[in-house]
Amino acid sequence: MPDFSLDSHFLNPDRSNLEDMRKLGYAFVDLIVDSVLDTQNQPFVQDESDFNICIPEYGSDLAALLTEVRSQILPRTVNFQNPRYMGHMDSVPAAITIWADALISAINNNMLSYELAPIFTTMEAQLMQWFGNLFGMGTDCFGTLTAGGSLANISGLLLARNWKQPQSKALGKSSDLVAFVSDAAHTSFEKAMNVIGVGKENLVRVPTNDRGEIILEELESAIQKSIRVGKQPFFVAAIAGTTVTGAIDPIQAVGEIAKRYHCWFHIDAAYGGAGVFTPKLQPLFQGCDLADSMTFNPQKWLWVARTCAMLIVKDKQHLVDGFDGELPYMDDQALNFGNLNLQGTRRTDSLKLWMALKSMGISGCRYLVERSLELSNNLRQWVEDSTDLELICEPTLNIICLKSNNPSLSSVELRQQWIDEGKLWLSLPLWKGDRILKAVVLHPYAG
Repeated sequence: MPDFSLDSHFLNPDRSNLEDMRKLGYAFVDLIVDSVLDTQNQPFVQDESDFNICIPEYGSDLAALLTEVRSQILPRTVNFQNPRYMGHMDSVPAAITIWADALISAINNNMLSYELAPIFTTMEAQLMQWFGNLFGMGTDCFGTLTAGGSLANISGLLLARNWKQPQSKALGKSSDLVAFVSDAAHTSFEKAMNVIGVGKENLVRVPTNDRGEIILEELESAIQKSIRVGKQPFFVAAIAGTTVTGAIDPIQAVGEIAKRYHCWFHIDAAYGGAGVFTPKLQPLFQGCDLADSMTFNPQKWLWVARTCAMLIVKDKQHLVDGFDGELPYMDDQALNFGNLNLQGTRRTDSLKLWMALKSMGISGCRYLVERSLELSNNLRQWVEDSTDLELICEPTLNIICLKSNNPSLSSVELRQQWIDEGKLWLSLPLWKGDRILKAVVLHPYAG
């Protein structure tokens, strides 16, 4: 029976295998740079054959394992490095965030509590206040990083329920509550209604216009109707960057309606929030000061490696009251994010976000956002110049929705043709009852 070698997996305190650890790290660097980053001219997916995990009785040689990853795993991944991939809200990560992710894993601190991650607790707290101030959410704003925008939206709805009916935290009963989002809002809102015990049938989806923006008259009418039938409105969301068309709801007006009916006002800016970095889009974010909570995902339009998302609240006390958590095995006088989050153990993704912001600066973030807007405008012009393509709606962000205008070639067929030719990889969302083509222009070298 082969011996298990501790020194192959951990650094020996006597440092005898230090150089072996270094060589392993360098091997990963080579693998990532040569076989992941340097694939911009390779197919979207090279190998679509079946795969079997094949876990052995005895451990594999690490060099052989990396060889297997290179030959068997990487060819089966979706190649976001290809500048012609524009399918979904999946960006290539800025290089600093790739290496920061490895650093986070090596440090392996735990965001459960201050004593397990002191510097990162301080860093996350300051970052949340910084982003809250960026969006104009006031001097008492706070927040927490989360594992994705869905969890942030779920958390926002949970806070709203506990704010509207504080007794539900103990009794688990949420009677007659009803929430309102647009029919273009993310599916995580249905999931959230299930998770918080209100039920997805009590989520009202309000009609939108042809761009995907919520129709204000329909929102107010839906709220009034719910009141007439004995329901209690408790949550209204505005979307800043809808999943399909990238539309931004009129935030100020939606917020005013929410406040008029004593509802929690949430902004789902998971995708579009990065638009706040450019003066070209900042006017669309007027009204963020009305928000009780906001979702934003730097992992999307800010090129930070996944996962990196956040829930920002107007008042830190919302998190304290909403989650009502206790960590009896930790110092209760300290700031413990485990009390302010649905997650317990959590990665220190604040380091990755901080390093990205430090390395790019505010001006770099602005440049990248504006560059993607310019590149998407080039694509839009190409669509408008083509007799075989039709623009679905006027774009708001760097998302272009189109369809085939050729009667002999459907949008579904055209998409597959482009993928087979290596020309473009677009997604095929359902929009207003039709399958359309969507391009999300995120790659810095798209074109």
